Amino acid sequence: MVVPTLRKKKRYVHLRFECPCNISENEAQAELYGALLSFLGELGFSRANPKLVEFNNTSKSGILKCSNAEIQNVKAALALANRIKGENGCIRILKVSGSVSKLLD
Repeated sequence: MVVPTLRKKKRYVHLRFECPCNISENEAQAELYGALLSFLGELGFSRANPKLVEFNNTSKSGILKCSNAEIQNVKAALALANRIKGENGCIRILKVSGSVSKLLD
């Protein structure tokens, strides 16, 4: 176990895919990671440490966990994504919070 003072702080990003196509959790994860990798590169991606925590297929919304220090870069990378599964679309950031329970209120 890591001492609490050495643990990295994290943020949760509530996001929604705005696209005409249906998207599964695996496809959403691939699209998110692709957008982050293309903007941040491999070093920035590893610093951001993104993980898709939750995804809802019907509302096309999900929760992405990432590093607190890289939250601005992650938001920029997601805002610049304009293709989803080869079609026009975008990723909307609905809210950013330090806990999942506050995010869903």
